[in-house]
Order: sequence, then structure tokens, then C-alpha cells
Amino acid sequence: MGCLVNLIKIFLGLIMIAIMLIVGYKLIFDPYRPEKPDYRSKVRAEETYQKPAEEVKNDVPVQTGSNHEYIMENTFQKGYVVMELTPQLESGLVYVINVFKSQFGQDFSPTIISAHDSFDRHDQWSKHRVGKAVDISLVDLSYYKRKEVVRILEKTLPKDYKIRWEDKYSSSEHLHFQSKH
Repeated sequence: MGCLVNLIKIFLGLIMIAIMLIVGYKLIFDPYRPEKPDYRSKVRAEETYQKPAEEVKNDVPVQTGSNHEYIMENTFQKGYVVMELTPQLESGLVYVINVFKSQFGQDFSPTIISAHDSFDRHDQWSKHRVGKAVDISLVDLSYYKRKEVVRILEKTLPKDYKIRWEDKYSSSEHLHFQSKH
């Protein structure tokens, strides 16, 4: 009986060696190499986007002023975010930032993940395309405090603004804030 057990162990050992040799060969001579995208040959969404005639007059100039400076100093922006916002949206955004600070502390700076950008991710009617909307990340924030931020904003924002809590409980959870002007 002991010989049979030893033969089974040897057989299993040989199978394991064969598997390791096959895997090793694949790793050394045939490693997985994902194709690198050729960015030169792909046309960017912004280059192909043609603004409708009525949208051209809503083109947003680069902003300056106290509201814009306050927003830039008191928020983080993802690297691709273009902070060209209408003055109406900027004045509302100052209020939204202050509500976040009231819940998370004065040192807290919300992260803006989308503004006047993302032409490939927003439809042609999106307020983002004309500088009238921003998305603020809610990822990694306390559920109860972000719920309180949304509750406060829903109760206190003027009718000229709108918020939506989007992608709840996901890795892209955010607060969509827009101006109706």
C-alpha cells in the first residue's frame, strides 16, 4: 500500500512539474502584452465635436474674479477638468463648497471630477458642454455626512440651481450640480 501511495505522489509531482514548465514557458516566451493604444491614429472626441449654432453663443470664456479664485483655492480638480464656468454657476458653486465645508470641516476641499469638459462622456444637451454644470466626487466620504450635504442643498438652494446624487454606492459616486440659467 505504501508503494502505491508513493507512486501516486511521484505521478502528481511529475504533473506539477509539467504544469510549471508550461506556465514558465508561456511567461518567458509568450508573455501577455496588451496592445498599446495608438493615440495618434484615433481622433479625439473634442476634435470631432461640432457645436450647434445655438451653442456657439454660449461658449464660456476663461473666468476670473473673486468667485473663480475662491473655487480654485478651495477645491481639487482632476487633471482633465476644464474650469470654464458661467458666472451664475460659479456663484452657486461657492455656496455648495461652503456647505461641504460646514459638514467636513473648513480644511476640506471637495474634488471636482467634471466641469466644462468630458465631451465624450456627456450627451449633446448636457449642461457640462456649456459650462453650466459640475460633478463633485462623493467617493470615500462618510455616508451620513454626504447624505446631510445633499439634504441641506435640496432644502436651501435657490430654484435657479439643481442637484442630483448620481451613481450612488459606486466607485464613481458624485453630486451633479447645475445652473438652470
